[in-house]
Formats: sequence, structure tokens, C-alpha cells
Amino acid sequence: MICSISSELAEEPVVSKYGNIFEKRLIEKHITSTGTCPLTKQPLTLEDLVEVKTTKTVKPRPLAATSIPGLLLLLQNEWDALVLETFNLKKELETTRQELSLAMYQQDAACRVIARLTSERDKARKELSNLQATVVSRQADTGDLMDIEKSLPGISPEIKQQLTDLSHKLSKWRKKRAISETLAKPEEIRGYKCILSKPIHKASSPGILCLDVHPNKLNLILTGGVDRTAVLFNRETGKKEATLSGHNKAVSSVFFHPDEESLITCSHDGCVRTWNPVGGTGRSNWKTTHVIKAHSAEIVQGSLHAMHDFFVTVSKDKSWAFHDLKNGQTLVNVKNPSGDAAFTCGQLHPDGLILGTGTDDSFIRIWDVKSQKNVATFEGHKGKITNLVFSENGYYLATAAEDAIIKLWDLRTPKNIHSLKLDTIVNRLKYDFSGKYLAAATSSELRIFTGKNLEHVQTMHEHLQTVTDVAFWPDSKLLATTSMDRNLKVWGTPNE
Repeated sequence: MICSISSELAEEPVVSKYGNIFEKRLIEKHITSTGTCPLTKQPLTLEDLVEVKTTKTVKPRPLAATSIPGLLLLLQNEWDALVLETFNLKKELETTRQELSLAMYQQDAACRVIARLTSERDKARKELSNLQATVVSRQADTGDLMDIEKSLPGISPEIKQQLTDLSHKLSKWRKKRAISETLAKPEEIRGYKCILSKPIHKASSPGILCLDVHPNKLNLILTGGVDRTAVLFNRETGKKEATLSGHNKAVSSVFFHPDEESLITCSHDGCVRTWNPVGGTGRSNWKTTHVIKAHSAEIVQGSLHAMHDFFVTVSKDKSWAFHDLKNGQTLVNVKNPSGDAAFTCGQLHPDGLILGTGTDDSFIRIWDVKSQKNVATFEGHKGKITNLVFSENGYYLATAAEDAIIKLWDLRTPKNIHSLKLDTIVNRLKYDFSGKYLAAATSSELRIFTGKNLEHVQTMHEHLQTVTDVAFWPDSKLLATTSMDRNLKVWGTPNE
């Protein structure tokens, strides 16, 4: 039975009341949509259809499938259609992938541009803030340093008396002080290893120039770098607690205030900055409290007075200055009497009444802080004085110069009592608190000597570039070093 609609053999034939045969599924769809007979156009309902009972028939094969060549042709056509469809799908997939890759690249580029612009904006804001703080802190006549020097208040009689009283008190205390029983022995120091190494300053301007260890909070280390920042580092956590930005050139000297939450930084920009935490103690954010501009050239070293209310800076402008820390004020500015020789280093005596300075013409000058007079001059080195340091007991002065010689001076005589020739220039000298050990930072090594006889104790050599500074912990149980390789290293036994 042939369907009147499809003209094909009907699988489920039905007959209408008009005598026409249809495929059931086709006529039902037509009635549902139109309600008429497709041939007569007369009204027709589903009830008007009568199912015709027939045996199931198998559809005859298409003519093309009645032979093997015909079957192969059908399969070939199917395969060609499949290959063409697969090709189109792959082409669309590749196009989609390219569009996705381009979109992701554009998004990544946009994120990078946004991050760079945000960083430049924050940097510009910070530099503007620092510049405003510097401008506000300067006096109206900062352009003429001679006028500033004339207007300095000087050291008052009251301050001089305080300095004298403290010096006598400390001198008596040192005479009674015994060496600590827990002081590290030479054999212990010989076993020291590097137990911590951190590159804590920027890689773009590598190099750490100075450091200080907090005398009470022994886990805190302050460093100053070529990158114009100072970094407050916590040895216990191994993380930076704060980065202090504000100087326009390298930071050459840093130190903690022992009794207050205050930091002092000196720089090659000729400025001193004092810092205090924002919103109280223990904060990660610090602000500049005072900016002191007392020098026209770079500050090479700073030294905190034993009273902790004053400090000294030494500069390449051939002058040293004495400052009031609380008020952020320069009290005196003293020129080098030699005229042409710039200062290269300087440190206050532990008692606080004398200042030792080195110059680039190989002289070591001792100054009376109260009168600002040069009271003694030590000669013997050849070349620029690279560093000097007083022993904690106040009796000895160790000096180093470009002649690669360490000299030990007895201040009571005064005369040179020991000289030690090295194979390299010493960049920084540092006595431990007991005065028993003297550390010398050299090219890429840290060398430890006995403080009185300059006998070699240990050499530590894990830095890759010039070692710039060194600091002792109490009882010499630990040492810290900084270097131009950007690393802060701590030395000691692993259990410290």
C-alpha cells in the first residue's frame, strides 16, 4: 500500500472516509495542523481514520544498494561526507582557539598595563609625598649653607654638663664591668656557619651598605641600601617588616634608638631622616618625623651618642655635625681644619665626649665634642682612611685605610701599639660589646681578630661581592654581615 502523501510504501497504513490511504504518522500530523484531507480538502478528523491490518513488510533496498559497486559507492559517499564534516569542525575549532588566544593575550596585556600604571602612580605619589616633606622641613635659606652654620644654636652649657656627667658615669661603670661568662670563645667562633641569608633589597639597584641590630629586640635588623631605602628585617620570622623610602640617594648609615620606637637613616643625599611608626608601636608603616639637612655632600657615616638624645654625622663636604635627635635640629657644624681633605668615616667614643674621624688624606683626627676642637691627630696610614672604631672599654681605637693595614691605637698613651698588614682593603671595622673581638669586613670576606692583639680567629667567606658592614649580637653569639651582593647574612651555630 502506497501512501498518498509520500508516495512510498506505508509501514502503518490507514484509510480515510474518503477512501484514500495514508501513512499514519504523516496524516495525523497533517490533520492536527490543518483539520482537512490533504487530497480532497474536505474536513477530516482522527476519528475518521481506519487502520488497515497488514503484515510487516521489509523496505526494498535502494537501487544503488543492490550491487557491490553500488554499496561501495554509498560507503564512499558517506565517508566523504564524514571527512568533510570533520574538516569543517576542525577549521571552526582552530578559529575558536585563535579567537580565545587573542582574547586571553589582550586581557593579559591589559592587566600588565594596569599593574604598571598603578605601580607608577603609587611611586609618583610616594615621591611627591617625600618631596613635600623635604621641602617643608628645609629652612628658607637652605641654599646657603654658610648662613645655616651661622644660625646654628651650638651646644648649650646645660647639654655640655649632661655630656660630662654621663661620660664620668659610664667611665666608672666600665672599670667595674666584668667580661660575661657566656661570651663566645674563639673555638666557638671558628665553628660559626651562615645560618640565614636573605636578599632583602631591590635587585635593580643591588648592594647593602650598612646595618644595625636592635640592642634590646635582638631579632630586629635595620639595613640601608644602594636602592635608596632602609629595610626593617625580622630574623625570627625571616621576613621584612617595613621598607622606609624617602631618600634620594643611597642610604649610608642606619641605627636604632635603643629606648624608643625610632629609627635614624643617613644618606648620600646629605640628609638625615628620623622615623616613627604610624599609629603606635609595632606597626609595619613608618613615617618621617624629621628631615635634617646639614651637609652639602654625601653623609658617609652616622653615630648615636651614648645619651641617645644626640647623634653625629660625618660628610664628604669636609664637615661633621652634632644633632639634637628629639627636636630634629643641628646644633653645630664643624669644618675640617685641613681644608682640602674630606671626611671618609667617623664614630663617637663610647663615653660620648670625643669623636674620631678619618679623612681621605690619611689622617685620623680626634675631636672634643664640647669645644669642637681637634685635640689629637694620628698619622701612620697611607691612603684614604676607610673606617675606624672605638673599643667598648674606651681604651683602644682601631683604624683601617687603603694601605690594607689595620692599626690599633692606645688612647691613653696615645700611640700605635699594633699593626696588621692584610692582602685586601678593609671596608668596615666593628668591636663586639666586650672588646675581645674585632671584625673586619673586606673584599668578599669577614675576618675576626682578637680585639687587643689582632690575632686571627676566623674567616667567613660566603658573600659573592664586597662585604660592607658587620654587627655583633651580645656575647658574640651571632654576627650579621651585609654585602654588595644584596644579601644580609647571619652567622652562628645552627641552634642559635
